[in-house]
Amino acid sequence: MAKLATLLPLLLFLLSASLALSYNTERRRCESQCRQLQRPQDRERCMLRCREKYGEGEESRESEQSRNNPFFFDDESFRTPLKTQEGNLRVLDRFTKRSHLLRGIENYRLAVLEANPNAALMPTHIDADEVFFVVAGIATITLLRKENKDSYNLRKGDILRVEAGTTLYIINRDNKEQLFIARLMETISVPGQFQPFFGIGGRNPESYYMSFSKNILEAAFNTEYEKARKVFGENQEGAFLSVPREKIRQIAQQASSSSEGGRTHGGRWRGPFNLFEKHPAYSNQHGQMYEVDSSDYPALQAQSISVAYAIIRGGSMLAPYFNSKAFKVALVVDGKGYWELVSPYGSGRSGEGREWQEESVSYQRLRAQLSDGNGLVVPPGHPSAIVADRGQDLRVLLFGINAEKNQELWLAGRENIYNEMNNVEREMFFKAPEKEVREVLNAQRDAGIVEGPKGSQERESEGRGRAFQSILDFAGF
Repeated sequence: MAKLATLLPLLLFLLSASLALSYNTERRRCESQCRQLQRPQDRERCMLRCREKYGEGEESRESEQSRNNPFFFDDESFRTPLKTQEGNLRVLDRFTKRSHLLRGIENYRLAVLEANPNAALMPTHIDADEVFFVVAGIATITLLRKENKDSYNLRKGDILRVEAGTTLYIINRDNKEQLFIARLMETISVPGQFQPFFGIGGRNPESYYMSFSKNILEAAFNTEYEKARKVFGENQEGAFLSVPREKIRQIAQQASSSSEGGRTHGGRWRGPFNLFEKHPAYSNQHGQMYEVDSSDYPALQAQSISVAYAIIRGGSMLAPYFNSKAFKVALVVDGKGYWELVSPYGSGRSGEGREWQEESVSYQRLRAQLSDGNGLVVPPGHPSAIVADRGQDLRVLLFGINAEKNQELWLAGRENIYNEMNNVEREMFFKAPEKEVREVLNAQRDAGIVEGPKGSQERESEGRGRAFQSILDFAGF
């Protein structure tokens, strides 16, 4: 009996844990079936029944919040049109596919190129202007233009603008580490769509040369069709292929780099610019924020693009702010945390949003858990904040679209825009005593990146603990 009494708590614990797992599994299955329904009202009623039957759960709430957030993109939002064992290109869905609220950037796409050590992307061009950012690794990129060929050795933090129609190939020069390059594309042919064009190909990708008629190809090259097909159409390795180290060294020796300064041709900047060589816009014990615009790298002016990189220390926060004119398209590079955005348009995925009603003004807080590879969009005027989980840094890359003359307007911290008011103005607009207003506005002395919410993880842990305790109570433990 004594032995049974000792084992009883353990048995009840295992029973309750098993019950919780079963309910979570059944809830997820139920919700998955609901998402297959066509009509939104049917989906909502079905999801409600699932929660009533199996309980809502923290995981379900966070997942539902993310799905209903038109400005957040998880891993499932990326497609992989190019993929081999040596590398791949992942492309985020068209922004307007998620929501019509994003039609202001319908001409843009975000992509991530990944290449294994000693791997190369085959020569290709696309019908879009691009801005490259090297997230990790080292590479050599070669650009074939009408007037000449340029080769650059790229490293982490390098930014390079590439004009539409430029044939390029990229080689990962490292023999151990993967190469990651983020690419912001501005489409010019079909809004929101782009296509890669491979001159050298085979089965997948095909060579565009092989789509010409035999007569055209023979006349163009003044040679027999079979010879041209053998040259351009028999590469069966795919879009990415492995390259011998000796060939990589030979190509890299002929290339220049961002550390050598900008190279110009006809008065235009041609080479890369390294973001991390610029002094950070914000830097303190909570992290750093690096920003580059056309005043630093003139090549960005043609597309009105800016590039920023935030390193948010564990437990710290990118303070609430908004952009006056720019959309910010962000990619979570590394780490975990969460993001909050305030929107007056609601959170429907259909995205038409609600029109402003003169008799009332209201806002909705949209929230998403962040992890590696997630995408975000912050429209102009929308206040937002990003918090890093405690215990690990959060790194976020941000492309600014329509960045010329954009201003980042901080809503908290030393550069809070409401600190620009004088005493009389504060007394006129704020209902609290002017002294208390000043105390609130000046309590946060850091700027840009500040200490995050205190005890946020502890509260989340307590919430999970209460949920688990309710299961134990249900089991009679």
